[in-house]
Amino acid sequence: MANQLTVSQIADKLGEPPQRIAYIIRKFRIKAVQRIGLIRLFDERQVKAIQQGLYGIQIRRGI
Repeated sequence: MANQLTVSQIADKLGEPPQRIAYIIRKFRIKAVQRIGLIRLFDERQVKAIQQGLYGIQIRRGI
């Protein structure tokens, strides 16, 4: 569980707003590795996929 992160932790790690991280998760239908109640946990492989999704958004915006 030490390598699993919540949406907020991923947002802090990538320097993005949590809403943007949640959007990428919904858009690419990334499933949580584990759930604890309402909290979803994601592993490092999924964090890399989320980061790639964010990169795709930035490219399209021309940032």
